[in-house]
Amino acid sequence: MKKTILTVLFVIAFGWISYSVLYNGFSGVKSMTIQKEYDRTFDDAEKVTDHEVIATVTGILNRSNKITNVHYKLAVEPTYKIQLEYMETDEILYLHEGFDNNETLISSDRSEHYYKINQKQKDTIVQLLLKQKMEGGS
Repeated sequence: MKKTILTVLFVIAFGWISYSVLYNGFSGVKSMTIQKEYDRTFDDAEKVTDHEVIATVTGILNRSNKITNVHYKLAVEPTYKIQLEYMETDEILYLHEGFDNNETLISSDRSEHYYKINQKQKDTIVQLLLKQKMEGGS
């Protein structure tokens, strides 16, 4: 009995620690909007509200490599910017393509952290959001 309780407690503790280490906090997103020109506003952009697309994109963002305790001075402007609309607030993510070999750096207007994704993940995010934007605008 004691062994079973200890095993259950260990599994719960391990699960909680794994979740807190691997989870980047992208949840509760109501809609997403993508802009190719980083200096344009989101006013005229089409919002993506498809739950499957949002789940896929937030899944990629939550699996991205979180970079902490670093501040980059980037010489290039972001290639894309994505607005995440939550229930009570908004967040803008800036995608800097070509940060490293086949990697894209993501910065946020709400966080001091950076996130890294590979080229395939970036392509998936952009294709999903632009596809939904084109379908919504037709």
